[in-house]
Amino acid sequence: MKSFFKMAAAHGLIESAEYLLEHIEDSEFCYNQNKYALILVAGASLESLLNDGIVNWAFNTFDRDSYKRHATAFLSMNLGKKLDALGFLFTNGKLITNNQSSIYQSLIGLIKMRNEVAHSKDFYSEVELEYGEFTEDGGQQVTFPKEVIAKMQDTPLSINKHELEDVVSYLKELKNILSYELKPENSSLFKPI
Repeated sequence: MKSFFKMAAAHGLIESAEYLLEHIEDSEFCYNQNKYALILVAGASLESLLNDGIVNWAFNTFDRDSYKRHATAFLSMNLGKKLDALGFLFTNGKLITNNQSSIYQSLIGLIKMRNEVAHSKDFYSEVELEYGEFTEDGGQQVTFPKEVIAKMQDTPLSINKHELEDVVSYLKELKNILSYELKPENSSLFKPI
């Protein structure tokens, strides 16, 4: 008797994201660097979940000789487009992905952060620093210009722990939908056409 199987990394990646989440605490003056790892692992989890969902859809929709060809067409899309298509594909056209939902917004934000971390690019900016008094330990106070402060506050590291908890929770919800443990219509990620 023939049987079919495949290996997917999403479950293990989500567990890794949960582990990293336990090790995220920002101090008063410093962001926790573990956020980089969490963002990358969570992004990989999302990609694995979306790819797995697309392969399952194609396997259950097309004959065994052509399902890979149909799946590959969707697998070549970027993560945001895969997320957009998933609701329609996974429910055979009954639901679409709700791009107004907090789940969708959080996952799209994850994609943007993941891309920023994985493909980091920055250029030098010329700025004027203001130097202040010397401190007791021999250091000198420095005042950064507004544009530098804004840039430092708008990094993937500036995401707070609650937002990261939401991301991991939403990944788990998506996993439950794709493993048929949660009906798509019971998730705010999807809405009727």
